[in-house]
Amino acid sequence: MFAAFSMSVLPVMAEQPHDGPEKKENPDKGWGIGISAGYANNMLSIPDAYDYDRHYSAGDGFYVAVPVKYNFNDWFALSGELAAVSKNYSSYRSMQMMAYPWEKVENYYLSVPVYAQFSFGGKKLRGFVNAGIYAGAWLYSHRRGESLGPFDSVLYPYDEAVPFDSRRDNRFDAGLLAGLGLKYRAASCVEIFAEGRYMYALTDMQKQYRGHIPRYSNTMVVQAGAVFMF
Repeated sequence: MFAAFSMSVLPVMAEQPHDGPEKKENPDKGWGIGISAGYANNMLSIPDAYDYDRHYSAGDGFYVAVPVKYNFNDWFALSGELAAVSKNYSSYRSMQMMAYPWEKVENYYLSVPVYAQFSFGGKKLRGFVNAGIYAGAWLYSHRRGESLGPFDSVLYPYDEAVPFDSRRDNRFDAGLLAGLGLKYRAASCVEIFAEGRYMYALTDMQKQYRGHIPRYSNTMVVQAGAVFMF
């Protein structure tokens, strides 16, 4: 009798689903949030006719961001970031005994890039292309260098914050961005990535004020980070 009962109950028990965590219907679809950091190389674009003997060089800086993304499938996602970026540059004059023979300028921005991501490749290791726009605010500026004294030929060093002038400075920053990179699905909910990105400015750093000289900050970023999917 016990044997007959066992033979009738065990098959039914075997058919019952086991309790456990439910898997996502589509693991490639859903939200993700992460952290990234990297190196920023900024170049000031300015007409050559301005200060013909002054030469501008790219400046080293940083890029730190919190990316948020939504994957629609395994090849397309929309992303946005809250980022802090420094857009620095330096300059020197060929004629050393002119005013401000050399100067290094550090500019700090809060930026919000928004872009589409197209990816390709295998299940774990994939390449991707980013294309979009960014907008933000110029928060702080600092400079250091040397200036020629008004009554002598002595160079005096300076190291100071640069106050903003609302008549002159355009603190709104916007432009286009494009990126190329690799990402790796380290776990079902963890994605690590590395990217090279170019940020092309569309906004002039100066307003249409007297002595207006157009100047644009174009920035190359190399960064790495991780995104946690949920």
